[in-house]
Amino acid sequence: MSNTSTELSEDIEVIGPGQMLAEARVAMGLSQQQVAEQLNFRPALVNEIEQEIFDSKLPDTFNRGYLKNYAKLVGVDEQDVLASYEMLGVAAKQRTELQSFSKITEKEAQHSRLMWISYLILAALIASTVLYYLQDASNNALTIEPQPNNGESLSAQNTNQAASLTADNQNLESTTSEPAASNKQVASNIAEPVNEELASEPSLTSSQAAAQPTVQSKPIELAQANADLAQAPIAEPVKVVFSFAGDCWVNIYDGAGERIAWGIKKAGYVMELNGLTPFKVTVGKPELVAIDFNGESIDMSKYNVGNIAKFTLPESS
Repeated sequence: MSNTSTELSEDIEVIGPGQMLAEARVAMGLSQQQVAEQLNFRPALVNEIEQEIFDSKLPDTFNRGYLKNYAKLVGVDEQDVLASYEMLGVAAKQRTELQSFSKITEKEAQHSRLMWISYLILAALIASTVLYYLQDASNNALTIEPQPNNGESLSAQNTNQAASLTADNQNLESTTSEPAASNKQVASNIAEPVNEELASEPSLTSSQAAAQPTVQSKPIELAQANADLAQAPIAEPVKVVFSFAGDCWVNIYDGAGERIAWGIKKAGYVMELNGLTPFKVTVGKPELVAIDFNGESIDMSKYNVGNIAKFTLPESS
């Protein structure tokens, strides 16, 4: 989908309701005082309307009523005046959003500084902990004391070794009389651990063989998941072209709920839009608009002349 923005487009000429009414009043040769007398308005109220200064404390219905009465007096289309009044609300909303964005950016900068300070404190704590354990380990190594009575332990060890050698000699003398029996006993002692090791090997092999299919199944599952993601359909934007034969107010949303066009379009203006369907379209004068939706012309003759038309594209069959 092409990049869209909720800001006012530079190729749209926005005329405020106050300017429209003031120009029509001057064209009729009326003064603000005369308009105030005919509409039973305060002269200051007429001046505020033309300066586009509206009291925020009053309900929106009152401001719309003032604009409609003024438009009837000077012969201006009420719908055009009200549409221009709505554009003032959009501009005010954009200013509020910009202020909110600047506040969010400032808070994010403060949060980033706090995060860096926290990281530095954490790194200092980790470094001090590691240094403490290293110093403790070095102190323990230095405080190891030598074992006492080394001479007595060495003499006792020599006595034990001499006794064991004497016992070994006696065993050798007693075993020389029966060499065959001794050889059989030694052979059986050697064979028993070998047989035990051979008996234990098949159980390990079978357990490894049982675990092998589960390990091999994981790459297959991952490959299947990647294939499913590759086959998932991807929505593509659709092109729609609006051609205006006269001044007309429009308001258009795409399928993602984003407002992609609005305001008064001048005669001869051609507007190309790209977005996801369905488009929700509102036009002030459908007889002045020609629409080409994805290469197909839309029949606008079914909408009443001079009335606001609301429809979706593509149209339901």
